[in-house]
Formats: sequence, C-alpha cells, structure tokens
Amino acid sequence: MSMTYKYRAINPDGSRCRGTIDAASEQEAFGCLSQQGLVPLSLKEASGSLFEFKAKRVTKLEIATLTREMSVLIEASIPIGRGLMSVAEHEKNPILRDMVTDIATMIESGEKITSAFSKYEDIFGDVYIQTLRSAEKTGQLGPVSAHLADMLERNIETNQQIRRALTYPTIVIGFVMMALGVIVIFVVPKFAGIFESNGVELPLTTRVIRAMGGSITAYWWAYGSAGLGLIWGLGKAWKSPKGRFRLEAFIHKIPYIGAMFTSVTTARFSRVMSIGLESGIDVIEAMEIAGGATGRPVFQDECVRMCDRMRSGESLSDVMNRSGYLPSFARRLFGSGKDSSELSRAGSIIARHYDRQSDHLAKNLNTFIEPMITIAMAGIVLLVALSVFLPMWQMISINK
Repeated sequence: MSMTYKYRAINPDGSRCRGTIDAASEQEAFGCLSQQGLVPLSLKEASGSLFEFKAKRVTKLEIATLTREMSVLIEASIPIGRGLMSVAEHEKNPILRDMVTDIATMIESGEKITSAFSKYEDIFGDVYIQTLRSAEKTGQLGPVSAHLADMLERNIETNQQIRRALTYPTIVIGFVMMALGVIVIFVVPKFAGIFESNGVELPLTTRVIRAMGGSITAYWWAYGSAGLGLIWGLGKAWKSPKGRFRLEAFIHKIPYIGAMFTSVTTARFSRVMSIGLESGIDVIEAMEIAGGATGRPVFQDECVRMCDRMRSGESLSDVMNRSGYLPSFARRLFGSGKDSSELSRAGSIIARHYDRQSDHLAKNLNTFIEPMITIAMAGIVLLVALSVFLPMWQMISINK
C-alpha cells in the first residue's frame, strides 16, 4: 500500500524545492528522492489529520557527533572525503546520511571542504561555516573542528541542564495552579453557600474567592482565550527581533536567572572568539562571529557597537571596559590580551570559568525557586484557610 509524503529537498544545482511523492515507506521515499538527484531535508506523511507525524530532522547532537568524527579523521590523516563516506554508511538518520554522502562526494570531486559544507548552511549555521572557512585558510582545520565539537557538545549540555533545572518548578507550579483552581471554583463557593444558609455574614476573603470562582465558571472561555493569547503573543514576540530583544532585556534583569543567562552567554562568546582567533580570524571579525554565535540579541547588539568603536580607532581594552554586558572578570582578561594568541588563551580561560559558574547556577536553580514556591503556597493556604475558617467560627458562635 503506497502512501503520500511531503518533502523538502535540495536540487543538484543547490536550489531548494518541495513537493509530494508516493511510496510504501519513508525509506523507499528517501531512496526515490535520492535517485532523482535530490537531497531530502525533511519528509513527513501527507495527512489531513491534526496529529501528523513529526518530520525527521538533523539534531544538534548529531551535528556535534559528526564534527567530532570529522576532527578524528583529520587528526588520523584520513582523507576527509573517504572518511565522511564511511561515516555516512553507518548513519541511521536518512537525512543526515544523504547530507554527509553529498558532502563527501563534493569533496572527493575536488570541492573545498567549506564549500561542500556551505550547501547545508541552514543546518550547520553561519558561525559553523565561517569558522571552518577561516580554519581551512590557515591550515588549522583539525584543531578547530575539535574545538567546534567541544563547543557544540557544551552548548547541548548547558541547555539540558537548564531544562532539567526548570522541570521541577514547572511541575510544582502546574499542580499548585490546578489545586488552586479546584479550591476557587468548587470548594469555597460550596462552603460559602452553606455559611449563608446559616445566616453567617461572609468575610471579605470568602466573598472575593467566591466571586473569582463564579467569574471563572461563567467566563471560562474568556480566561482560556486570554491565556492562549498570552502564550501565542509571547511566542510571536520571541520569534521577532524586537520582541526577542525586549524579552531578553527583561530576563537579564531578573535576579539569579539573569546571572545564569549572562554566564552561559559569556562562556559561549568567549569560546567562539577563542576558536575564531585560533583559526586565523582577526579580532574584530572574531568578535562579530562570537556575538552572533551567542544567539542573544541584546549581546549581539552590544558586540556590533564594540566592533564599530574598534574600527573607529578605540583599543580592545577600552572597548571591553565599556561593555555593559560582559562580567568584570571577562572584561579584564580580554582587555589584557596583546595579540591573537593571548586573546585566544584568555577566551579559553574565560569560557571554562563561566562554564563552571553556569553549571553551578543551573544545578542550584531549585534552591532559588523553591523558597518562592513555598512562600506562594503558604500564602494560598492562608487565604483558603481564612476564607473557610473565619465564617465557620462565626457560624459556631451563632449556633451557641
């Protein structure tokens, strides 16, 4: 039984295309596209259902693994084209396998390594390609590819630590909100009716909570729409340059969370700058690439301003000392560097220091959030207790 699949692919001339193909399975569809000279980027079943299968893609971990394998090939003096072809033969992800095969074929046919990788710049990223290009020019491809693999693996590990740190508070807050909803909508209004039937005048806390429960019950659709609209608006803002800039500027002002983001960003900036300088890039270009690699619009904007000031004649130490984003330790070490080799070593030292600091902050994030959750839960319990027990005491005194 054949099925229809939607695909996005790259033509032999390098242009992108999309369309549909009929095949009995995903593997057969990938094979048919490869026979047509296309390199698939994504493939998913064409269905009218709201729950379509997620298209396969190349993950950051797979890119990091590929980079590590490439650095080993270069260190072992194995021809890169032949080595990548061997890597592709053992790759399970069809998209990555076809991509690596295509890169290896281009290299074996005489293309430069950077030119072959540039065909898939949307997957590897601009920083990755620029770093490879500079390393290839200076003959430092082996060490730089190893540094790139370290950086990618470190970024993945940091993101996982942040997700793990936020999982517990998110679950706790979710259950607290559910419990609060049940109390406000069902429990307190029920007790309020009992108290009123016994001639008890309801205190302010009970009246407020009952009004909230009645409002939610009557206008649940409005609250639901407002919540979804808020989530949609934040997602839209995060994807837009101006919105992302404002949200990140706000996040960096939050105690502890802002410090964690600053540590992660400083480590990433320092590591990429160190790699760029080692691969032969000049200081200004390395700073521009490193700023873009952080993925933080607030810091990228500052890096652009710092580079402009250096082009206008200011020294690196003056520019770094005027930075409002980099921590003082990073500013001092970068400002003390006199040439590319010293700056590269300083970048490595700074990256290791702030890697450790971000690890420490991420692991101890719960110790910062747990007291706030405890205080919030204590406040909720106190509010519920007052709204129920105050009229209950009044009812007992009346019945006496």
